[in-house]
Amino acid sequence: MIRLASELDARAVMQVKHELMSSDKTSTFFITSPTDISEDLLEEEKKIQQSKQRGDLYIVAEAEKKVVGFLLFQRYGMPRLRHAGSMVMGISEQYCNQGIGTQLIEYLINWGEQQKNIEKICLGVLSVNERAIKVYKRIGFIEEGRQLNHIKYEDGTYSDDILMAYHLNDNLE
Repeated sequence: MIRLASELDARAVMQVKHELMSSDKTSTFFITSPTDISEDLLEEEKKIQQSKQRGDLYIVAEAEKKVVGFLLFQRYGMPRLRHAGSMVMGISEQYCNQGIGTQLIEYLINWGEQQKNIEKICLGVLSVNERAIKVYKRIGFIEEGRQLNHIKYEDGTYSDDILMAYHLNDNLE
């Protein structure tokens, strides 16, 4: 089930983030390092509350009566960029490959198409996250650029940051 996040979901969202960042399998999929994850529950609650006030979208995925994933879409603040925004998403590893990521993104796309002034959904995905890249491409995101060796991991290896976007209402010019 996909639904709008409430402040009551803050702790569960933080747990998903901590799980992803503490896993050797998934921590390399994120720009932030495990030490960068906030422990501040009030900060996460405020982020959820502010997303509503700004007209952004913060949703969660539930399975077995618990939050197992989240997606946050934030509109850009500058007037010339206001038609676009960026998304971040995370899903508990044990719930991956079950279509939850696709459902979260489809919810975002459907929501975005109902908004009068959103034309573009942007995201950055690290080149080591091949599973996510396949999902994004299948849904219709296109690669718009790549920052080579943009992420340097603690072990000295690198990953590219792939910039992708989904253009709502076929408004590519």
